[in-house]
Amino acid sequence: MNERIKAAREARVLAQNNDTAVLSTISKKLQGYPFGSVSPFMLSAEGQVVFYVSDIAQHARNLSVDNRLSITVFDAAESGDQNTHGRLTLTGNARPLGDKSLGELYFRRFPSALSYRNAHDFKFWQMDAEHVRYIGGFGKIFWINPAEWLLPEPQWHSADALQMIQHMNDDHADACGLILRHQKAEFRNYAGTVEMSSIYPDGFHLVADERSIFIPFETDCATAGEIRKQLVKMTHDARQSAAA
Repeated sequence: MNERIKAAREARVLAQNNDTAVLSTISKKLQGYPFGSVSPFMLSAEGQVVFYVSDIAQHARNLSVDNRLSITVFDAAESGDQNTHGRLTLTGNARPLGDKSLGELYFRRFPSALSYRNAHDFKFWQMDAEHVRYIGGFGKIFWINPAEWLLPEPQWHSADALQMIQHMNDDHADACGLILRHQKAEFRNYAGTVEMSSIYPDGFHLVADERSIFIPFETDCATAGEIRKQLVKMTHDARQSAAA
């Protein structure tokens, strides 16, 4: 894997490990000044930005007039110099989503957003990433083009992803817990409930202790069968490690 593709993958993991982004729009009220707001977001399977906001929100009003958007995601420093931590900026044009197929996947990631579904002024938006700026720390700075950022469209649909997630939670909750404890040292002794909340070609989210954790696959998966093989291997490796 070349350096740029590696940086793009690191940038995707950074985005997947953060549920909230700063959305910067061109202000209608302030006559063109940049306007920053905070919103939950997720990525589509390929890597486009999806968010769910009310029509009365300032950034939604701004986008209805000028759809240029920049989103910024960063790993917050608990102490020390923030500049040593990764950050990512994606820019592009945003548009309301006519196809609501991503909606159920979004609600799986953000269950609290279900309470907004009956509010008629909420809608899904998608920003197609046109420019990507990734800084992984001092001296690790890249402009990443869309071809490097995006993954190929997988050979499954949103409904298939929801079925895979439900299957893991209904029949393999123990495997989710094993994988989390094996992959993340801070959860090594965690004994609580673990649920899967997303599935992507390059990994999946697990929810534990009210936290969302992204677990990358070793290799990208184009089919549901490839995902199954990866999950079986990860579960096997976790069991072996736990027994050692």
